[in-house]
Amino acid sequence: MAQIQYQFNKNDEYFTPAYAVYPIVKRLKSGSRVWCPFDTKDSEFVRVLVRHRFQVVYGHIRTGQDFFQSDVPECDYIVSNPPYSLKNEVLKRLYEIGRPFAMLINFQGIFDSRERFQMFKEHKVEMLWLSPRVNYMTEGKDSLQGVPFQSGYLCSGVCERQLEFEYLVKQ
Repeated sequence: MAQIQYQFNKNDEYFTPAYAVYPIVKRLKSGSRVWCPFDTKDSEFVRVLVRHRFQVVYGHIRTGQDFFQSDVPECDYIVSNPPYSLKNEVLKRLYEIGRPFAMLINFQGIFDSRERFQMFKEHKVEMLWLSPRVNYMTEGKDSLQGVPFQSGYLCSGVCERQLEFEYLVKQ
């Protein structure tokens, strides 16, 4: 079921502006190998990480790489903006993989799900709170203004403290 949603839910893919990638770049070890499993070569995650001299492996369902079925490439971190509708499944798989990760997600209701609550209780979890809100982009690169939800990075093994804050400098 997750596979079908992932492939066909057209309203579930919003693109991350570069300014929302910089806060996580600062928290990764320089020169590390980063897997961006929900990204193409044109994503801002890939572009910004490469510009900062990280080794980047990327993949996207459109190019035949399914995060839920692909082998995990050699990497030090997993960083991306996953499909919102698959938040539970993505987090579960990330904890199973066991590598440090940072996922840019909608924080609204993050602790409301019993399954997620239990996951966070059992595993290391960190939150990087971003302000102001991220204005995601559509496929045509139009910026969505007035985004109704607060985003941030849900991490494990990336941040120094369990709760961190970063002010975004929008370009």
